Amino acid sequence: ILSRALGGKTGRAISGWDIGVTAIHLSSSTSTLFSSLNIPTTLSVIECHQDEVRELPPEAEVIAWSEKTGVEMFRYGDHMMGIQGHPEYTKDILLHLIDRLMHLSFIEDSYADELKANLGKVEPDKDAWKKLCTSFLKGRL
Repeated sequence: ILSRALGGKTGRAISGWDIGVTAIHLSSSTSTLFSSLNIPTTLSVIECHQDEVRELPPEAEVIAWSEKTGVEMFRYGDHMMGIQGHPEYTKDILLHLIDRLMHLSFIEDSYADELKANLGKVEPDKDAWKKLCTSFLKGRL
């Protein structure tokens, strides 16, 4: 929504749903931006979407990507940052969303079972996300 509001182009992801705990990679071009935070260059975040940014808004910069999504995070100057994933979500919220998507027939039962089985394997990097988002909001990035 943020990308589209700023003049970017979005649409349904070619690769389909992205649901679960996903590893995103901070772009090498912005590694100095995050170096003062002492956070890893790969962060895990909860995802639940089927849309993607296809074209960034003018003057926006990609700051993170994943194997499935080319624009996981972008920044627009020093005052706006878009995050595809949901650092605010918990695994309980994600489980509820998976059940809801399954009951509405947006995803197959077998896919929902697979997603639930994989949820225990990786934890989202909550502390790193908190540090990153707080630093951005306080103007330290």
